Amino acid sequence: MVATAGCLNPADPDYYQGEDINPVQSYRAFGLQDNNNSLFNSTSLDGNIVVFGFIYVNCPDVCPTTTSDMKWLESQLSENERSNVSFISITVDPWRDGPIALTEYMEQYNVTWPHLTTTVETEENLSLLEEVWTDFSIGVVLTEANSSTSLARGHTVYYDVQHTDGVVLVDEYGYQRVRWTHDNWNSEGILNDLRSMMN
Repeated sequence: MVATAGCLNPADPDYYQGEDINPVQSYRAFGLQDNNNSLFNSTSLDGNIVVFGFIYVNCPDVCPTTTSDMKWLESQLSENERSNVSFISITVDPWRDGPIALTEYMEQYNVTWPHLTTTVETEENLSLLEEVWTDFSIGVVLTEANSSTSLARGHTVYYDVQHTDGVVLVDEYGYQRVRWTHDNWNSEGILNDLRSMMN
């Protein structure tokens, strides 16, 4: 038996510093409502590496860190690197996060990449977003307050959202390669993984 030394390649387990998604998985093409109240088609991302973040506007803890660190990641990329990388934020709270709320959130953090939601007037529209959550292994659980009776975009006002947090890095072929959650969060590590994916 001959042992040979060599470098890991992106198909090998533990290639990335974050949680390798192995086996890799793709995601279905989707169309969601963006912060400008326009249709965002995921096919516009074809050929780019994509950083997908999952957030919601009223999040009290991890989402601000996710957004701030995505902004930092974007700032660390050279102009050439930036031309091959897209950033996308997708809400886990479409009942409250309409285009106006998402635009205000973007202004608060001074970011410009698309923030996506869906209209919640029909189950069909909501299922479009739920399919995205499923494809990216994002769990979302709502806990409603007993005294909540008012409505906001089709849901009671007083509820908490628990969700799978963090970012998923997708390669230029549309395959999910690595996941970072706040259990192992390291912005420098995410940047290293992003650059490894570029190379």
